[in-house]
Order: sequence, then C-alpha cells, then structure tokens
Amino acid sequence: MKLVVVGGVAAGMSLAARVRRLDEDAEILVLERGHHVSFANCGLPYHVGEVIKDRDRLVLQTPQSLAQSLNLDVRLRHEVIDVDAGSRNVTVRDLDSGREFIEHYDELALCMGASAIIPPIPGVDLPGIHVLRSLSDMDQIKQRADKALTSPHGLRALVVGAGFIGLEAAENLRERGADVHVVEMAPQILPPVDREIAADAERTMRSHGIKLHLGTAATAFDADGPAITATLDDGSRITADLVVLAIGVRPLTELAVAAGVELGARGGVKVDNHQRTTIEHIWAAGDVVESPHTVLPGHHLVPLAGPANRQGRVAAENICGRETSYDSTQGTSVVKLFTMTVAATGANSRQLQAAGIDFSMVHVHPTGHAGYYPGTSPMHLKVLFSPDDGRLLGAQCAGFDGVEKRIDVIATALRMGGSVFDLEKLELSYAPPYGSAKDPVNMAGFLASNTILGDARLWYPGDSLEGCRVIDVREPTEFDVWHLDGSENVPLGTLREALTDWDREQPVRLLCAVGFRSYLAHRILVQRGFTDIAFLSGGSATYRAWTGDQPDVVDLSAIISQEPLIAPFTAAPTETQTVDLDCTGLACPGPIMRLSETMKGLRPGDEIVATVSDMGFAADGPAWARRNGHELVSLEQSGAGVRAVFRHSGAVVAQAAAASAAPAPSAKAKNSFVVFSGDMDKMIAAFIIANGALALGNDVSMFFTFWGLNALRDPKAPKRDMKPMDKMFKAMMPSGADALTLSQMNMGGAGTAMIKNVMKQHNVPSVPELIQSAIDGGARLIACTMTMDLLGIDKSDLLPGVDFGGVATFLDEAGDSQTTLFI
Repeated sequence: MKLVVVGGVAAGMSLAARVRRLDEDAEILVLERGHHVSFANCGLPYHVGEVIKDRDRLVLQTPQSLAQSLNLDVRLRHEVIDVDAGSRNVTVRDLDSGREFIEHYDELALCMGASAIIPPIPGVDLPGIHVLRSLSDMDQIKQRADKALTSPHGLRALVVGAGFIGLEAAENLRERGADVHVVEMAPQILPPVDREIAADAERTMRSHGIKLHLGTAATAFDADGPAITATLDDGSRITADLVVLAIGVRPLTELAVAAGVELGARGGVKVDNHQRTTIEHIWAAGDVVESPHTVLPGHHLVPLAGPANRQGRVAAENICGRETSYDSTQGTSVVKLFTMTVAATGANSRQLQAAGIDFSMVHVHPTGHAGYYPGTSPMHLKVLFSPDDGRLLGAQCAGFDGVEKRIDVIATALRMGGSVFDLEKLELSYAPPYGSAKDPVNMAGFLASNTILGDARLWYPGDSLEGCRVIDVREPTEFDVWHLDGSENVPLGTLREALTDWDREQPVRLLCAVGFRSYLAHRILVQRGFTDIAFLSGGSATYRAWTGDQPDVVDLSAIISQEPLIAPFTAAPTETQTVDLDCTGLACPGPIMRLSETMKGLRPGDEIVATVSDMGFAADGPAWARRNGHELVSLEQSGAGVRAVFRHSGAVVAQAAAASAAPAPSAKAKNSFVVFSGDMDKMIAAFIIANGALALGNDVSMFFTFWGLNALRDPKAPKRDMKPMDKMFKAMMPSGADALTLSQMNMGGAGTAMIKNVMKQHNVPSVPELIQSAIDGGARLIACTMTMDLLGIDKSDLLPGVDFGGVATFLDEAGDSQTTLFI
C-alpha cells in the first residue's frame, strides 16, 4: 500500500505514524508545503514571550528524524496542487525549485489544516501586521518585537481577536514589557465560555495592564512611519509597532473541492465516523474536517490539537483495516492568562440556546484546595445540564488553583454520558495541598442534583424580579458595600425571627455572596410554608460578573508610584539580607502583623519578599510601608493575591541622627478602644483593628468594661473563695474569649461553631490568639476596676499582662489618641 498524506502537522503526522506502527511494509509519503513538520504550534506565543527560550524545542521532529525512526518519506516545501481521484494521482509542486511531478496513491489523507482569517480591510497587508500560525510567523513577530523593545518608547502592540491565540499573544507580549491593546468585535473575550466566566478573565487581563476594547472592530490600518495606526469603528485610533491578527481560522478545503470531495454545512470537509470522505480512498482529519459534537446537533468545526491527533489516529486504523470510530468532539480547552486559568468543555449557554436545547445551570465558588492550607483561592465553576435527567451538557471554570483538573474530571464524565448525579458520587483524590474532602466537582453536583430533586430553586441575573421580595441574607457590612437596588438586608442569623409576619404567598428571591447562605435561607423558608422561593445562583459574585457591576480593577503600578509618608533613608550596611515571608492563606490583619514583626528584626537595606494570597494586601501593604517609612520596591499579582518586596529604609536611624538639628518629630500615633460588648464577632473586629494599628506602628490601649471584660477572663485562673452573688455572675457569663458567642446567628451555639470552623479554614486567628497577638505587640489592655467590683471579678481571674484602671485612666489614654473607638 502507498499512502500519501497531505499536511505534516498534528493530524497528518499522527496519521502517518500510526499507519507505520500498524503496517511496516506500507510506503508512506508526507507532503508539507511549509518549512517545518511536526512542530508545536500551541507553543508559538510562549517563544515570542521568551518563556520558551530555545526555539528548537518547538520543533518536535524533522524529516531526517522521522525517516530514521518511522521510515517515513517527509518532504517539506512540497504542495499538492491537484488530485485526480479517478486515476488516484496527485500533482505535486516543489515550491523551492518550481518543479511539478505526479505521485500515485492507493490511499490519500487530506490533513491540510486551517489558515488564519485575514479581514478584508484597508491596510491589512502593511508590514508589521502578522498572523501566528507557523514558526515563520513566530520568527517575524519576535524579531519585530525585539527591535521595538530597544526603542525609546518601547514596544506598542495591538492584538485583533480575543480568542485563545490572541490572548496568549497579548499575555506574552505584555510579559516582555509591551503596551498591549486587544480589540475584539464580540462583547466579551474567550468565545468558548459564557459572559460571567469571561468577566473574571477580563479583570485579570486588565489588572496586568492589558487594554481591552470589546464590542469594537478595526476598520483600517495606516502606515505611521515604521509604525501602524489602527482605526476602530468607535472612532478611536491606536498606534502600534506590531499588530497580531488572531480573528480565527478557516479550513483549507480548496484541494478537497478540486478533488470533488463534498463539504459540510459549515464549510469543512465532510467525513463519516471512520474519517472517510465522500470519495473512495480519500480520507481527511484535523482542522479541515467537520465533526459531530458531543452535545450539540449537527457537525462543527473545532480547531483543537487533541481532536486533530485523535482523528488522524482513527483514520490510520481504518486505512489499515481496523474498524475504529471517531464519535464526537466536545471542545475541551484551557488557556493561561497570566496567573489565571480558564477552561471549558461541552457546550456553553449561547450554543445551547441557539440549538434549542433546554438546560439548567449552577454556579459555585469553592477554593482550589483546602482553605486552611496556604496558597488557594476561590474559583468560579459553572456547570450546565439537562433539567430533566441531569445529563451533563457543559462546564466552564476560571480561577487560580486546580481549574483544569476540575474541567478534565467533568469532561470525562460528560464523555461517558454522565449526569450531575454522577458528579455527586465521584471519589476524587484529597489532601489539603490538592483538594477538599468535598471537591468543587462534588459541590457542583450536589447543588445541581438539589435543583432537579426540588430541594433547591435558583434564579439568575436577567430574571424578572417584578412582584418579588428580594432578601439579601449577608451581614450589614457586606450589604453596605454593594447590594441590589430594592433589596432588603435580613442577615441569615435573624431570618427566623424576621419572617414571622411575612406573606408566605409573595415570591421571595434570596441572595448572598456566593450562594451558600442564601441556600440555607431557602431551606428555612421552604420549610416554613413559603411557596415561591429561589436563591441566586453563585450569589453576588456571579451576579456582578454577569452584569459587569464589579469593583474597579486594582492598578498595581499606580499603588507602587505613591510616595512613602516618611522619606526613606538608604543606609549602606556592609551586608544585606533578603527574607522570604510566606503569608499565603493568612487573613487580614495577619499579613501586616507578620510583615511588621519581621521588619523589626532587620537592618536598613534588608528586604522582605512577602507572598500574600489576600488581594486586599495590594492596598494594605503599601499603606503600611508609607506609614512606617519603608520602601515598597515592587508589587505584582501572584495567583489570587500579590507578591511584594519591601526594603528597610532606615528612616528611624535617619531621624535619630538628625534629632539635634531638626524639630522634634511628632508624637507616635495612638488608638484607644472602649470594649463594652462581649459578643464574639465584635471582639474579633476590635482585635483585628487593634492588631492592624499595632502593625502600622501605633500605640494601642483598650479599656474593657462590663460584658467586654469576659474576653479577658483566664480559663486557667486559680480557684478562689467567692461570694454567692459572685458565683452566680460567673456561672451566667462566658469563662473567657473562647467561650464568647455571636451577636447574630448564634442559633444555640451552632452558628458560633460554624463561624469558628470557617475562621479556621480561612486561617483567621481565634479570639484568644488575637488577644495574645495584641499583648505581644505591646497593646495596653486595661480592665475597668469599677466593673470588676460590680461583677465580682478578681485580678487573679483575668489574663496575665492585663492592667487595671478606671475612668481617669481611660480618659488619660484617650487624650493622647488620634482615634477612640467604642465597641
């Protein structure tokens, strides 16, 4: 048998190699019109960005290596220009010499792939405008980028198209320091995912300095000296040194049409499930063909490397007499966008709606691994399924930790015809660094199954709320930051009391931050006789991503540019050291406290490299540095948080040296607290603020009176003789900080236990730990002696290190304070 393969990249080389492994005697000729065969085209953007520094690593095979290992006759720069299916001959042109010749075949495989779409707009053929499909394209782009980076203005880049290749190109150019604009005609980036998932990715791109122009198209390109100016349909103009066109691809079907092969409805080569075309002895595979979709009706063009390789293998087996089928393509894909990962499988909402397929969906925001283990962050996972039987239809996910793992699990279940009930039952690997006992996949399965069984009913952004009572069950502080217009704030802990006089027939729509608390509220209301209840899928996190009503992107470069509050003094010690400070998993004010404590032990010129998973540190860290006169050297996003470098400035040394020649420095800032409440949540707030103030270098005094004194009780206090009234007071009140309960949502102790567990999972210190941190940090804790007398509390009943005083003591402390808080 003589096999001629047209095209020598993914599908073509997979096909040829498989035929050789099955038939040692076959004569196999591979004709590739390009300069390279079997190269890693998915790696092209990463060489432009110099992540992959060695270009040769993208060249997986050469004609020589393929001849040696597989006895393949591979000819580069050879283009098939005609097919005579009757005589089974192909006409071949040697592109270097111009010579044409005829090759006979017994079997012919068409694996030409696809070509980049170039829009028919003025100036699109100007130098400096490129596509990224081959190693030659990559070389030209990199050479132009390298040259522009040495210019005074640096590299200015424009990427047209926000699919995978376009965004990978944008990321890699930005990583090299380019000023990057991305223009996309659609209202979102990443067509394979839905709007709310794309919104998370858009925020990440913008936070890294990518300028997105969505719902916009380029209408013309004009030469501007060596640069190019693009005109957009909104009237704006962008000047760039380099333009990358990444609008999409179309199958290269000209040769197939010339051979008389039929095309499908979407313009690709029509094949059966054995990869046979409509003409005998002609096969096709890869980006040039249309394939059945696993979820959607009809055949589709899905230009991905995985399906191309598998189609080549199926075609090879059938050519060699093995009946093997290629069943479908489900479009499983993944992309890295700086520190974020976005992945998808199956169909998205737009595709299902266009196909008239009824579907339901759920959104969950679990962490990538156990929350108490450092280095994780929430992901945004969306699962689409049949509302009748739960059959999986698709899934999408965006996040920083374990995203592709979850999509691969769901892709496998979808391929096997699984349902959301199967996701519930999956037994997935678990250890704190890698996952959770209830994996995100399980969590999505639980919620989706609940909706089918009637235990949960969801509402979505865009649903009408007319006539509904909208109840937000978050805490008041969360509600104050953002809430839906017309919604009422009824915290979950107060819901049972509040609902007693509600109209049980009026529709109620619930929401919270990510959907968990509103699900609990849903179950309460359903079991209290309410008839029309639903809660928001994914909570406000999904709603705000879906609608675009999100906080502004943190501009890290703007934060770094702010001046310190105290001018840094650069000392020149003989030796300096760098300290790595891992604060991943720590909640506020933990990172600031550790930063402050570590800096105290360093000398001028020493540096701290702090890695913090809490994105709030992007503002807290620079504020701490400015307040304490230290230098913020760098600040960049790292995963869901930040990586910051601080340098000990020696400001204190400088001030001491100049004390005799300069006015005395202003007094050290001081904060005073009156702690009246004995509620656990209020005590947490008091000590978080106090520890934060200590970390900023402030003096702190805390005056404990009445119920607040219970937090200072020592559970290990020695026994003593007590009056009957004193014994009664002791029995009625908490025996220390760990015995405090919540002011809201205590629920007979269940709510308090739940909060303690959540705090532990998120590495938030307990109240006793917060108190000890404040004492260790130098806070002055003062017990009100008048209250002690009233409640029968003795000095021996309280923690070591507590001072004692009355109103005068407090007023003296408050008189020196910049702020006084009553809690």
